[in-house]
Amino acid sequence: MTAVVTTNRATTKAFVVNSAFLQEIKDSHPELWETLHRVRQVCECEDTPFQSVSQLVRLLNELRDQMAFQFALEEAYGYIEVGLDFAATEANQARKVIAQHCSLYLQLSELIEKAEELQYRGAAAAHVHELIAETQAFDERLRAHERSEDELIEASFDRR
Repeated sequence: MTAVVTTNRATTKAFVVNSAFLQEIKDSHPELWETLHRVRQVCECEDTPFQSVSQLVRLLNELRDQMAFQFALEEAYGYIEVGLDFAATEANQARKVIAQHCSLYLQLSELIEKAEELQYRGAAAAHVHELIAETQAFDERLRAHERSEDELIEASFDRR
């Protein structure tokens, strides 16, 4: 099991990965992975800037909604609270993975705002490449996050 210690104002909590549930949650949301695949396709496509921005606005909004649902499920069922004495060496890694949910969601929200602004101001042609680069950077952060979660799950299974 992988442990994480989180602190709020009054208490300190430790969590371990609920590996079976976390893996099932990750596997049972194909819409999220399909939307992410379509975002990647738009970033690699040679459509007109307006078409690219228009598609990104729609897809990034879908992705944000799906990620919010995914992260809520992961945080509710993918980790189990345990006594502080249980938490040990891997607390920092798990804490970082959980904290990434918020920063990834906020980064995606900023991308959406930028894409919508480009679309509605008619500035897509001038800035579409920058938006695509930022979308690809977000995608890399999300991939790294998913790899970290996979490592937590794998480590938890290895200790059984």
